[in-house]
Amino acid sequence: PVEIMFGDVGSLDSLRSVFNGIDVVVHAAADTEGREEESDTSTIRGTSNIIDLCNEYKVKKLVYISSCSVYGVADYAENQIVTEDSGLERFPEKRGFYSYAKLKAEELVKDAMLKDGIPIVCLRPGTIFGPGGEVFTPMMGFSLGNKLFAVIGNGDFVLPLVYIDNLCEAILAVINNNKGDGKIFNIVDTGNITKKDYIEKLIKKLYPDSFVLYIPLEVFYMIVGLQEWLTGKVGRPPFLTKYRVKSSQNKIIYDSSNITKTLDWKPRLSIYDGIDAVLSFEKSKKNAL
Repeated sequence: PVEIMFGDVGSLDSLRSVFNGIDVVVHAAADTEGREEESDTSTIRGTSNIIDLCNEYKVKKLVYISSCSVYGVADYAENQIVTEDSGLERFPEKRGFYSYAKLKAEELVKDAMLKDGIPIVCLRPGTIFGPGGEVFTPMMGFSLGNKLFAVIGNGDFVLPLVYIDNLCEAILAVINNNKGDGKIFNIVDTGNITKKDYIEKLIKKLYPDSFVLYIPLEVFYMIVGLQEWLTGKVGRPPFLTKYRVKSSQNKIIYDSSNITKTLDWKPRLSIYDGIDAVLSFEKSKKNAL
């Protein structure tokens, strides 16, 4: 049983009635399209408003949903293990407005953690997947409908996936256990799955007649670099930059063991359980057409 209420996180006054009688706030609102104005309004100003309202109404806990995109992945060595203490993005403006805004919003949250206010927990999930979500994300590569899937790299890149149910249960875990207060946790499913595994276990089963093309990373870098040069010649911003490619395709491993050590919690479902759920959902959609 839930009560749905509407407000605008960019407008503090529109949310006041929502906060009456609220014990816990889970702040997950953000612009995910990478648009400058919307990122500033919803992600940065929205987070500032939520923090202010939580303090004003004295809620018992705030759980902020950040992102692994705040990490300075381009600076990392290949195969580096990324913990909550790893270096953050030094050039967020190069990553795009989404990463820039999430980093700025998280700075507001961490600043609020240091003050004598409400208990706050910050979660940094990996790439969230589940029924109803994207099945082929930009981290994977590019697609032409459901006929052609162009995968960046040779397929051995380990995907930092987190199944939606596992993320929701992690949120419940930090709500119900005060040992996580004032802390930051990576939330990424255990059990490494590569792009090639994902293609074979999900994409090829969903679209058996599709063609999958693996583009060597070196070749892709050359294509992106040429595109950057050409767009620069005509005075237009590039569609994609080598820095963004490096930030999304650097082979690293996210470590989410901290939440297990602190709260004795770990993902209940495996990545393959999640893939099976997505597969069932997508097939049921097809059958309903």
